[in-house]
Amino acid sequence: MENLSPALLSILGFVYKAVVFIIVLSILVVIHEWGHFIIARKNGVRVHKFSIGFGPRLFGRKIGDTEFVVSAIPLGGYVKMAGENPDEIENKPDEFASKTVWQRAQVVIAGPIMNLVLAFALMPLVFLIGTKIPAFLEKAPRVAWVEENSPAQKAGIRQGDMIKQINGHDTPNWEKVIIQVSANPGLNIEVTADRDGREEKFNLVSQTDEDGIGLAGFYPEERILIANISKGAPAEGAGIQKGDIIVSVNGTPIHMSEQFMALIRKSGGSQMELELERNGTMVKTSIVPAFNKDTKAWMIGVMLSPAEAVYKRYGVIESVQKGFQSTWELTVLTFDVLKKLLTFQLSIKSLGGPVMIGKLVGQAASSGLTDLIRLMAFISLQLGIMNLLPIPVLDGGWMVFLGIEAVIRRPLSRKGMEVAQFIGFMGLMLLFLVVTYHDIGRLFSK
Repeated sequence: MENLSPALLSILGFVYKAVVFIIVLSILVVIHEWGHFIIARKNGVRVHKFSIGFGPRLFGRKIGDTEFVVSAIPLGGYVKMAGENPDEIENKPDEFASKTVWQRAQVVIAGPIMNLVLAFALMPLVFLIGTKIPAFLEKAPRVAWVEENSPAQKAGIRQGDMIKQINGHDTPNWEKVIIQVSANPGLNIEVTADRDGREEKFNLVSQTDEDGIGLAGFYPEERILIANISKGAPAEGAGIQKGDIIVSVNGTPIHMSEQFMALIRKSGGSQMELELERNGTMVKTSIVPAFNKDTKAWMIGVMLSPAEAVYKRYGVIESVQKGFQSTWELTVLTFDVLKKLLTFQLSIKSLGGPVMIGKLVGQAASSGLTDLIRLMAFISLQLGIMNLLPIPVLDGGWMVFLGIEAVIRRPLSRKGMEVAQFIGFMGLMLLFLVVTYHDIGRLFSK
């Protein structure tokens, strides 16, 4: 590998990431379409074709009545059932159209359900195989920073306090503290702390963040580094480099990422003086945050990560618990994003399409198996939820059609369904083009 040119290495890296992207997407498509296929067969529906990908057939094999094929365009897939197309209905008992509303609904919803099941099945593997976690999670919970006007500050908790218990539960490390606080959003929390050898008790009502997670406002000591820098962002212009450790902002020592981001948000676009540690040397720079119209916040265009991390594996039971909890939190977050999009609180520019997904899969593949599995679970969850949306041409749209048919006790008019599906298709294509345009714009922005 050392003898290969940088250009060839770059090409090989791109090919590797592209192959991984196609494999990941194909697995998710197979799982989704297998849901449709297996429930269709269970309900006696004849299936003509099971295709991975669209377009011209590359290769395949016929098994029974079904032709299993791999097609040229690896961006999806489909199951073609007998009697699914109104023009091909022959009124035979093994056609999709001949089945009851309930049977057809089972076939339609099975695809997205399989994606949701896959997400909940994959996430525990992340914790079972092992994952990197911030090193501070395993450290004794001594408070390093208390946020201004937070519940913790109002309750009297101070820097240097050692958290011993929360609501009667022992908290030997920061992981236990975060679990107890995050699980009690908007609720009363009793904190027992050691202050200079004396036991002190504090009562506070936690805040609830936008994801429904509890926050108290006291934080650990955490060295944070710059994990990535956006092209053309203020951070790039200020000479900040990937791998820099943030030491202070305007002379205020930085103890964790939340504190740093809070100072950026409160800057109002004023110049800030940063002190950084770079390869053991202290570096000073000035930076002016930019206002992001999409997120409606001041930003400098960096991605942060803990400077110190440890690799940790969990037992089977704890892995399942943590996996299910993580997937549920992602589910809640997804619906919150949808809500914000529908109420115009979040710009469509914040969405990612195939280009961005491909980039993320490539990054995850380079980071390691657990990151790739975690991303697969996340994408599968999104596919499941998005396909359940009541939009014609999506599975959720078919469920709406079937629901109406069940209420009025007769099939919907063919013309009405075709118009609705055309509108839904055009709407999705427009969304696809807009999102892809912004994806490419992000990749090539200066």
